[in-house]
Amino acid sequence: MSYILLGATFLLLLGAIAELFIKSERLSRYVSACFLSISGALLILASYYSGVLTNGAVTYTELYSWQPLGLAGFRLDGLSLTFALVIVFLSLVTSIYSGPYMKDMFQKAGKQRWSEYYFLYLTFIFGMLGAVLATNLIEFYVFFELMLVPSYFLIAEFGHSGRDKASIAYFLWTHVGALIMLAGLIVMGYSFNTLDMATITSETHSAAAGLPSIQLMTIIGVAIVIGLMVKMGGFGLHVWLPGAYREAPAPVSALLSGAMSGIAGYAIIRLVVLALPAAFSAIAPWLLAWGIISLAYGAAVALAQKDIRLLLSYSSISQMGYMAIGIGSFTTFGLAGSVSLYAANAFAKGSLFMMAGTLPIAAGSDSMDDLGGLAGRLPGLATFSIIGFITMMGVPPTVGFIAEFFLFQGAFAYSASTGLTIIIPLVAIIASVLTSGYSLQAIRRIFYGTQKPDSSMVHDVLPGMLYPIIVLCVASVILGLVPVLFSNSLSFFNSSLAPFLTSGGVA
Repeated sequence: MSYILLGATFLLLLGAIAELFIKSERLSRYVSACFLSISGALLILASYYSGVLTNGAVTYTELYSWQPLGLAGFRLDGLSLTFALVIVFLSLVTSIYSGPYMKDMFQKAGKQRWSEYYFLYLTFIFGMLGAVLATNLIEFYVFFELMLVPSYFLIAEFGHSGRDKASIAYFLWTHVGALIMLAGLIVMGYSFNTLDMATITSETHSAAAGLPSIQLMTIIGVAIVIGLMVKMGGFGLHVWLPGAYREAPAPVSALLSGAMSGIAGYAIIRLVVLALPAAFSAIAPWLLAWGIISLAYGAAVALAQKDIRLLLSYSSISQMGYMAIGIGSFTTFGLAGSVSLYAANAFAKGSLFMMAGTLPIAAGSDSMDDLGGLAGRLPGLATFSIIGFITMMGVPPTVGFIAEFFLFQGAFAYSASTGLTIIIPLVAIIASVLTSGYSLQAIRRIFYGTQKPDSSMVHDVLPGMLYPIIVLCVASVILGLVPVLFSNSLSFFNSSLAPFLTSGGVA
């Protein structure tokens, strides 16, 4: 029995416990980065030697006896690999950024709280990584809830002035969503007489005898999807999102927007699209419609924002709309595009939320009305912030282009198969124009035009804050030029959903 994935996951919890005994900012940051690096190395090691890294159709699984719930463990395949690597990579980068950023916040608060911050930080990542690797329904729920508790305290204890209201709204909304999902998971477990995701998926794909009725499977799927839609924070279920993303510390906002929300999309694919494909075919049109509304709504509201953090928050609603469209298209290209979008959103939002956190320190404000002309004084920040924005806009050669290209291809295929011709893609393209609009407006208002901040208020960006932004932007371009994540996930969907899908659309 191998323990590589077990080690990759629980090392983060061990690192979190170790942080409780560290008081130094530098040592806390080094320990966090060390544990995250080892975790990432173990993931790459497992994916390389199992073949998952080069062939998304391959599956590597570690199972352990977990009574009374039966077998539980960790799975790495063409779907979970992308999410796991992005989570660890983004977390590693933001942990480095956290040093100088939180140092500034702690100096203003007059109290150093490094051990508490990094304990909660690593526990949050532990929950995210465990959720995308879990093989058991209840195991998944446990890790899913482990994302919520530390992230709530990261906002409530270390956020900005409006953190109290924002954190409680975040906790209540997402916890209620998780409970709705739990109801669906419990019924699924009893209906299939197993909690193992792979067993449920195998039975539904082989049309085994004794399956629950299609009506019951649809009800289960609806409960799970609705619960996860709250975590995605799309239109109508987004009440908690702008406040939480705006009030959280910048590195935490980067993780909330870039890593956590997209895990809900992963769970919809794993628990409903793969496990209940026949039921999902009835749910898909509604999810796709919700995605289109979220995409357009988020982009339109972002266009009206003056605060860069609020702009990025509403942009996140729009980006999750893209992911919902890809999943709802129920095509191999749409699904693989939604997985690539997870990476694109992580790199874009990670770099941009860190940029937003850097602006008050370097230029005295994060309100676009107070900024302008900073490109001359802060050329590095300006250059790589622009790359972050064009990743979000889907401009080549970034990974954002790969994601949007195949998402639109999936949407076109769905439209053609349902007789809607170009209606769905047309709405999505219009929303993409709005994305370009608020992105270009933000670039112009922050970095160009007349410099508004007094020269004495503009300071050079600390290397520890600029280098993480550069790393994410470089990663975005590399994955845009070498789209290995897309090809890996495409192989996975072609193999796992072959009886239900074609490369062009619904079979």
